[in-house]
Amino acid sequence: MKVVDKLLIGYALCALAVFAGIVYKSNTSRPYFLFSYDHPIIYANGITFFEGGSDAFKELHTIISHPLGFHNMKSIITSMDDREIFKKTYAVYFFDDSLFSAKIIEKDDDYTSEKEPDLTESHLIEYPQEEFFQVIFQDSDLFCYSSLLTDSVQCVKLIS
Repeated sequence: MKVVDKLLIGYALCALAVFAGIVYKSNTSRPYFLFSYDHPIIYANGITFFEGGSDAFKELHTIISHPLGFHNMKSIITSMDDREIFKKTYAVYFFDDSLFSAKIIEKDDDYTSEKEPDLTESHLIEYPQEEFFQVIFQDSDLFCYSSLLTDSVQCVKLIS
């Protein structure tokens, strides 16, 4: 029985070491602006083009950092005339300074894939999964990234 106890303690210590490594990596892999602000607010506007025309939209994101290095991003998406407002929340994980992922964890009940202006986001609303992004550029207030699922590029600007 003593061998089993030592084995369990060894497994627990290994699990604790892996957990500490993940927390360390998550905290050191954040974008620059997350180091200097507690709950930064970032802004983006965009246009999605499709066969019959285009849709312009605005996005406002608040990133909530947790002490263990994990982040939630609360997003508000509006039409340019502010008639339609939708909210969704993502779990965001930074793997290193050039790769991160996001997964929708909560959204408005009336926010359906038909109302999403971006086709990739529309697919993710319909079939929730984690999406990965490559960081293209970042400085103290601008963060640009590209989706590895599509060829889309987006830049967001820090406003707080």
